[in-house]
Amino acid sequence: MKRLLGICISMQMTFVLLFITGITLKLNSYVGATIYLIIGFASLVISLYLAGKKFLLGISFIAFIFSLLIICFTIFIYFLPEAGMPPEIPLFER
Repeated sequence: MKRLLGICISMQMTFVLLFITGITLKLNSYVGATIYLIIGFASLVISLYLAGKKFLLGISFIAFIFSLLIICFTIFIYFLPEAGMPPEIPLFER
């Protein structure tokens, strides 16, 4: 259980490091969004599993909230238009 929690937190720290350093800006937008969504959904599943097993419930809940923030942030940055600019990755063509 501790190993799963460590994996979950390390994935979230990887997201923060990738975002701060701007490494994903040098990659294709699709690759960056895929990396962020994989990190978000994997840590979400792990944190829900740990919360279901009632293992360090407070930390599991914080990891769950941070996972949701990663997913929402990725959707906001890559998939939604902003100030009249088209989204980075268009889901629907007009």
